[in-house]
Amino acid sequence: MRVISLRCEGLISAVKQGLIEWIVSKDADIVCLQDVRVREYKVMGDSRFCPEGFEAFYFEGEDEDQGGVAIFTRHTPKAVMRGLGSYDLDRDGRYIQADFEYVSVVSILPPSPTTDSAELRAAFLESLETWMRKIRKKRRHFIFCGDFGVAARTLDLEEWHQHNESPGFTKEDRHWINMLLNDIGYVDAFREVFTNEPAYSWFPRPEVFDMPNPGAWRTDLQLASLEISRRVLAAGYVSKRRFDDRVPLIVDYDVPVSDEEDD
Repeated sequence: MRVISLRCEGLISAVKQGLIEWIVSKDADIVCLQDVRVREYKVMGDSRFCPEGFEAFYFEGEDEDQGGVAIFTRHTPKAVMRGLGSYDLDRDGRYIQADFEYVSVVSILPPSPTTDSAELRAAFLESLETWMRKIRKKRRHFIFCGDFGVAARTLDLEEWHQHNESPGFTKEDRHWINMLLNDIGYVDAFREVFTNEPAYSWFPRPEVFDMPNPGAWRTDLQLASLEISRRVLAAGYVSKRRFDDRVPLIVDYDVPVSDEEDD
């Protein structure tokens, strides 16, 4: 099963940059997009906005100009879940989950530590943590794909020495990600393949941190259930294929999506 994730900074913008053609060339099973910034009715059923052979599922935000998540899949899900159950946390379209036979795949867009309010981000992360703990009791695998807004290690931040006080690299931010990995039982799929190799997914503009060279960050992750950590076959950020200031993450899992595939 090949899963691609990308914070696309607007689906229409990404499509103009060749997103759909690129997805087709990568033979993905599931594509998770974040920050799609589009109304579903405007793109649903339009082949320009979804690869042939895929079904598209959206959870849009109230404001068309921000937020929204989507999942494109070759395999029809058994169920699709939208939101975490709170109006205040779900109004920007931040969580969509597709349940398949053996695995659930989530496209998620937590509030940004640099542009959203600290109160909103804290509330969302608390709700997400509670949910991620709860589902560890379920007898299925989960993969969470999205921009978590955090560089967990100095290895994940090109100019880390400039960012000791930067949002997304504070002790609190890093503690939260490490808690998901070390305490609750998830793995960073990319780090299962490349334990100590620098890699980056976000190339912020200078004005984001008010510094001439903020350097690149690795904040876009696929966090998978511990039980499938040994089934991560390959992973990589496609550094040569940028969409605005982001690059996609591709991970291959030795996990069947459906009974047909398992057979």
